[in-house]
Amino acid sequence: MLSSRVLSIRISGKDRKEKVRKLLFDLAHFKNLWIILIRRYKELYGYYSTDQSILYGLIADKEYSSKKEGKLRKFKEVRENILKDEELTGLLKALKEQKRKVDNNYLLQQVIRSVVKSFNDYRKAYKEYQKNPKKFKGTPKPPKSKKLKFLMNFSVELNVNTFERLEDSILIKLRINSKEFLKVKLPKNFNFEIKSIRLKLFGTDVYADVVYKVETLELRTTGEYTAGIDLGLNNLIALVSTNPNLESLIVSGKEIKAFNQWFNKEKAKLQSEIDTIRNKLSQIEEEEETQNLKQLLTEKLIILKELSAYRKRRIDNDFHKISRKVVDILKATDHKKLYIGKGATESKDGINIGKKNNQHFVSVPFRRLIGLIKYKAEEVGIKALEVEEAFTSKTSPFADILEVRKIGKKYLKAKEKEDKTLLQELLNQLKSLRKAIRKFRGLLKDKVSGAFFNADLVGAYNILRVGENSLRLIEDLKLLFVKLCNPVKFRLIEFFYKVSCGTRKGAGSSSHNAGLSPFDYQSCGNLTTF
Repeated sequence: MLSSRVLSIRISGKDRKEKVRKLLFDLAHFKNLWIILIRRYKELYGYYSTDQSILYGLIADKEYSSKKEGKLRKFKEVRENILKDEELTGLLKALKEQKRKVDNNYLLQQVIRSVVKSFNDYRKAYKEYQKNPKKFKGTPKPPKSKKLKFLMNFSVELNVNTFERLEDSILIKLRINSKEFLKVKLPKNFNFEIKSIRLKLFGTDVYADVVYKVETLELRTTGEYTAGIDLGLNNLIALVSTNPNLESLIVSGKEIKAFNQWFNKEKAKLQSEIDTIRNKLSQIEEEEETQNLKQLLTEKLIILKELSAYRKRRIDNDFHKISRKVVDILKATDHKKLYIGKGATESKDGINIGKKNNQHFVSVPFRRLIGLIKYKAEEVGIKALEVEEAFTSKTSPFADILEVRKIGKKYLKAKEKEDKTLLQELLNQLKSLRKAIRKFRGLLKDKVSGAFFNADLVGAYNILRVGENSLRLIEDLKLLFVKLCNPVKFRLIEFFYKVSCGTRKGAGSSSHNAGLSPFDYQSCGNLTTF
């Protein structure tokens, strides 16, 4: 089975980066012009003209032709309407000039295609909003142009006509007539079929994303065990497995949280300095001082972009390592399925859990981590599924989790209708069914057994029970207590470099058959828990 994968290569070298940056900024300006033209056309004539072939025909060097009379008639109507308005005529002239400046028709077509898609997505969202406005946080708005001096993200896809595969590299045609090329070196033994390439701007960094096809294993049915993962902030990953030889593990998220806190402070400090400079610029009239302030403002904006680019690289690097390690452990211990709670991603939408917590929680890209775990798991034949984790974290491992979620859904519906009487009644039912109390320092007191469990591990186990649609997955009570009470805890750096699977040969390995722990952490000595 073939699957698409992306290899992201950061472009180095000042001249090489600048060459690509200029092209991307030219394309971004081209996109802005189209958005402005289409929105102005709507103001004058009452509809968005977003037929891809017509748009490209407006700036083509040759006369527009079509076998369909209706399309030809439509093209003439659009062109005549544009020529009637001075602003639209000026925009069309600017688009033709920008086309000559970009000097790459293949890339221009991709940009036009993305503009059309943006407007089509807006129309689709607006129709859905009219039918069911409660699904949206606000009224969908049409695409708008972006200020180039604040441009942080922009990408364009190259098709097979714009690049050539060499032995150990790729030759990308940036501008056709001026014969401007970019050579990107590939990793050793990269023997995959390349489908396309994306040139991407992020902050001050420029990337070439190589999209290639890789053969993945069919999802196996021979695996014996399942696992559940609960994502969080202080404990980034809490993992519980039905494999009796695999101890529950917790990976700390405090390092990532601390990094985010540092990033947010630095960003706020820079933003404050930028705002101060802008205020001074609005008050000062002397030309020399104004030029100095503008130069300083530009420098601060560049630093801000570099800071954001650094954060992305750092988070991506950490999440790639975490996901690889987790998947390797599951592969070595004969797992067939993995269930991941997705509440951490959804609770970020409109979240308000206090100024300090917002600063930590909202900026952690859990969706990115889930995506990496899922695709890496599927590569080795482990089925990875996302599970709604509502009402799993404060529910006893011995409670009827399926009934709890059933009442929980009724509670959420009553909350939407603001039925206070029914809300209180359902809340009392939930408390009775959940049979657990959240205590201090991440502990959960279970009313059934009277024991104290790790709350995040209980959440992971409940996610696993929901995914498998089963109330009892671990019949041995002693084993269940050990799994929920005694996890192996790792700081991030320890998880990266001091944990290794007993084998990478796959399930049924010698270490697994011998009943050994799947991760070799004994070499660490006594790990300090966090």
